[in-house]
Amino acid sequence: MKRLTAILALAMVLAACGSGDSGGEGDSAEPASGNLGDGLAVSPDTTAAAAEEASAEDRDGTIGVNLEVSQDRKVIRQASLELQADNTREAFDRIVELTESAGGFISNATVHPVANEGDQPAVVMTLRIPASQLTHTMTSIKASVEEVVSESQGAEDVTDQFIDLEARLTNLTALEVELRALLAEVRQQPEADPDKLLRVFTEISNVRGQIEQIQGQLNYLEDVVSMATLEISLSPTPAVVPIVEDTWRPLEVARDALRSLVSGLQDVAEWGIHFAIFTVPMLILTVGVPLLALYVVVRQWKKRRPPVEPDPALPAES
Repeated sequence: MKRLTAILALAMVLAACGSGDSGGEGDSAEPASGNLGDGLAVSPDTTAAAAEEASAEDRDGTIGVNLEVSQDRKVIRQASLELQADNTREAFDRIVELTESAGGFISNATVHPVANEGDQPAVVMTLRIPASQLTHTMTSIKASVEEVVSESQGAEDVTDQFIDLEARLTNLTALEVELRALLAEVRQQPEADPDKLLRVFTEISNVRGQIEQIQGQLNYLEDVVSMATLEISLSPTPAVVPIVEDTWRPLEVARDALRSLVSGLQDVAEWGIHFAIFTVPMLILTVGVPLLALYVVVRQWKKRRPPVEPDPALPAES
């Protein structure tokens, strides 16, 4: 009985610690040290490499941002590029090819419609690229287009959160083993107490649920750490955008105006029919009938009321 109480108490303590720590996991991650540009995090070990790359890219007129992280850290990397290309369709195909060759994939892509078939559409896409290939892939993508409007990178260190989840998972797994051994021991007793069996079984279910939840969080962190996210906004260069787009069609405008006129007349006709068939009868029934009844009652009351006789004390007027 003492062993059962001790194990159940340990399970309750671990459950309370797990629920208390879950609320602060999102705040435990801190960005990498150092700043670059608009609040971008940079590792101190890569300052020289970043400076060398920036100076090399300044010579050819492009913008370069490079965030490298240590291999023993769990870091979520995110980046964004705003690009311009003369032919956005071909640029989109090149970006897809470069992403797949790096081992990544297109998570989401939106191609905005264009008025004419020959116009270049704007494209917004989300790429998932192996974190180790992010810098190389971004360099290749920037080299495949005519203009790099803006570039940004960010890194979120989740190493502490990762270590905390692994420690909790280890403790809960050991606790589950003890609980299952205790359940087997209680079952082997000649007169097993059903209440004890139910308590142990309930604790095993709770611990198993926490293990699966933590394992899911670890799997998610592994995914976002191993695969960086790259947001790309691709638009045509101003040189290929026509000054005056051939999209104005007077006949279509006139047809739309006529359609609006007919629709407005139909609305007026429908309102008149509705007023004549529904509103007028409702007014007659709810207002006209009561007023008519009141008029009849007042008229009958006036007929039955005796006439007013003149006062004899008052002299008649001559």
